[in-house]
Amino acid sequence: MNHLFLTGFMGAGKSTVGRLVAELLGRAFIDLDVLIEGREGMSVPSLFAERGEEGFRAAEHAALESLAGLPAAVVATGGGIVLRGDNRASLKRMGTVVYLSVSPESALARLGDATDRPLLSGKGIAAAREVLGARLSLYTSTADHVVDTEGKVADAVAGEVAAIVTRPERDVRVLHVGSEHPGGYDVLVGEGLLADLGASVAHATRARSVVLVTDANVAALVGSRAADALGAADIRVVEHVIPAGESSKSWLLAGELLEAMAADGLDRGSAVVALGGGVVGDLAGFCASAYMRGIALVQVPTTLLAQVDSAIGGKTAVDLTGGKNLAGAFWPPSLVISDVQVLQSLPPDEWTNGLVEAVKHALLAGPDALERFEARVDGLLAREPRTLLDAVAEAAAFKVGIVTEDVRESGLRECLNLGHTLGHALEVLAGYGSLPHGLAVAEGMRFASRLAEALGSPEPGLAARTAALLARIGAPADHEVLARVRSTVGAEAVRAAMKADKKSREGVVRFVLLDAPGVWRVAGIDDAVLLDMLRAWSAEGGGC
Repeated sequence: MNHLFLTGFMGAGKSTVGRLVAELLGRAFIDLDVLIEGREGMSVPSLFAERGEEGFRAAEHAALESLAGLPAAVVATGGGIVLRGDNRASLKRMGTVVYLSVSPESALARLGDATDRPLLSGKGIAAAREVLGARLSLYTSTADHVVDTEGKVADAVAGEVAAIVTRPERDVRVLHVGSEHPGGYDVLVGEGLLADLGASVAHATRARSVVLVTDANVAALVGSRAADALGAADIRVVEHVIPAGESSKSWLLAGELLEAMAADGLDRGSAVVALGGGVVGDLAGFCASAYMRGIALVQVPTTLLAQVDSAIGGKTAVDLTGGKNLAGAFWPPSLVISDVQVLQSLPPDEWTNGLVEAVKHALLAGPDALERFEARVDGLLAREPRTLLDAVAEAAAFKVGIVTEDVRESGLRECLNLGHTLGHALEVLAGYGSLPHGLAVAEGMRFASRLAEALGSPEPGLAARTAALLARIGAPADHEVLARVRSTVGAEAVRAAMKADKKSREGVVRFVLLDAPGVWRVAGIDDAVLLDMLRAWSAEGGGC
């Protein structure tokens, strides 16, 4: 049994559309109000008059439960079916729920005088707005899909509904972060998830207004699709497009965005939707944490790096003159939606950035994960959809596990800084945006391998294996951009930049060092030793 339930406000066309959808799908059609009348022996208005709304809702619930075990049908529900929590649970349990959205004005135009509608009869547009306003979050949070009926004939709406139900089932990986505050959240990884963004945001946040933050590049590619999907769920959308690049992750731009959110009338029930890569996610997340002392946040990462790493974990920040991510907050999102289809349009540098972070996760996860990643490299370089989905899901699952165990980076989560101590310093010295993050972290991982060899006894060949894998994915030690950066920075400047980074403690620079795949430690490095290593790194051209 997998019924198709149509929900929505009175006048949305549930019965008319339902009959058409039933014909298209070859299913039986059931009008729940008609079923209630047959079971109770009286009309719906008479039932309201005799038993009141509470009595009607009891009869409605009984009729809904009577559908259990029946062959899959198309079911048009009453406008108030979502008011009871047990009804909402039954709808989700017994089938797929499609919410047909309609404005109060259109609903009244379709209903006429609404004399047969007990809750609206003779009360006009004000009552319609009040009733729909009270129910809207229940409609959207219960729905699996949302179809906008505004300005459409019934045949067109029915076609949309039938297309949703008959399209191939998506392979969606659902990961759960069990954080302590303000609660756990899901990370969804799959193909085509952007189409259902509105329903997903409504379900996770119950927000009726959102600020959609994105950058100029992403806005041109998928901005309108995201805004349309949100609007289809009756969510008011205010869009803010920032310049692409690390320079946008600034204190100044954060202030401008917060001022704009206030001017746009966002309140504590609103949400921020971050559509973009790490810069957008960090900036929008930081503003979500600060606005009215914190409002809901949904991360919709559109880069490989963000999907495997930065969108997960609730770390938000902006850069200061003194270093990357020095002003920020831990603010977990309500939901992370990673649609791997959007990754196909990434430029090569962004692809490499993400692959480097995925290498980092594989090295930290252990020998089996590292071998699986090495086996997937050719498929990832070719951007094969199935290989990409598997790799993103596995890397995200690793990050989810780490974050669940260490929400605020007090211990285990420090391992994720592998390669970032030198990497962040090089980004700062080169100037934000001059050195791709992936190349910087790759160089940091090679340098950490040299440190591990100098300070201990790592697994033989691990440094060479790491370097070979990084070169294979497009981040070799002799990359021309890295060579240019190395030629312009000195060992003393690099050490100073490391000391200013938030990963240092009381002036001691700390590195994550790998002794074997899955075996890591954090070591504070003596100033003199570090300076000698940096001088050797600079003289030898970096890398290993």
